[in-house]
Amino acid sequence: MSQQEGIPEFGRQELRKATKFVEGDYRGINPRSFYRKLKRGVEEIQDARGFKYQTDGTQEHDLDISSEEVGQKTGVVKGRMRATSDWIEVGNGALRYRPYGPHGALGIVIGLAMLLIGVSGAGTEVTAIGVLIGLAGAYGYTQKERQPFPIIRQDMIRVLMTGEVSERTTREDGQERTDIFANMSVVFAGDAFVAVDTGGLEGLNWNFRRTLVNQVKTWHNDVVQTDREKLPIESGFMWQLKGWFDRDVQTHRGIIEGAQQTLVRNAPFEYRMRYTELLEQQLTPEMQDTLEEHKDDLMTELEELAEDIEIYVEREGLQHTSKIDGSTGEDPQIGPGEPSE
Repeated sequence: MSQQEGIPEFGRQELRKATKFVEGDYRGINPRSFYRKLKRGVEEIQDARGFKYQTDGTQEHDLDISSEEVGQKTGVVKGRMRATSDWIEVGNGALRYRPYGPHGALGIVIGLAMLLIGVSGAGTEVTAIGVLIGLAGAYGYTQKERQPFPIIRQDMIRVLMTGEVSERTTREDGQERTDIFANMSVVFAGDAFVAVDTGGLEGLNWNFRRTLVNQVKTWHNDVVQTDREKLPIESGFMWQLKGWFDRDVQTHRGIIEGAQQTLVRNAPFEYRMRYTELLEQQLTPEMQDTLEEHKDDLMTELEELAEDIEIYVEREGLQHTSKIDGSTGEDPQIGPGEPSE
């Protein structure tokens, strides 16, 4: 099954919900040859960095032909293919956070402690210092700023092939040969996904990293559909105070990557789309426009891929077979390029 090769099941209606999609009908072509050509065609797509996609899918696991018995028998064909690009940086998102949250929380605690000590008999000087430290801590705690964080993008192409196959006997150079031909409907779907880039977390302020971790958890919980999938989230005064003991960048990276593993890499497709929508809202208007332009480029890729496959089918398809079943080039039951009944 496809899952053995890492390709989740998807159907025609799901692909039509993709960011961009193109449909094509291809007649009279060997489905195995078609699959190989399609795989090569996707792998030959290039961008400024060179060859763009790595494909998933094999004929053995992801191309299912229901019947291959010799004779004029028909069956069905169904195939899937997926291709993904490398992750590249697309821009920055931004979040509001409390830059002095842990400092302010600690100041409030120290101030209250000194205030209590002063009131208990340590004198007005200790009390006054406690008040000042507490007020300074409260001021710092309430301050908020916006801080950028890096967002990366990955493109994905998914292809679904469905149709009817029939085995036909052709005669070439006085010899008969049995081959399989298919009339297929093919959907090419393209999507651009985004995620938080964990590679540059070392460059972020440790307190902001904690805010980013919490935000990724929040997005995760907004996306998933069951309580069992949701992640625990701390917030508020005590969470800010605990920040002094939560500064390890590797811990922060692990939490973000763990959440995104569910939402991006091994996720149901609708999870990926929803997470992308949430992150896109954090981009600047200029970066959102750039991403929309990129989606148009993705549509161009799909159209060119479909056209390239169409040219291949016209060149290699059934209509170019010299003779079929000893006739002058047309199957007595099914004409060249026509679907079987």
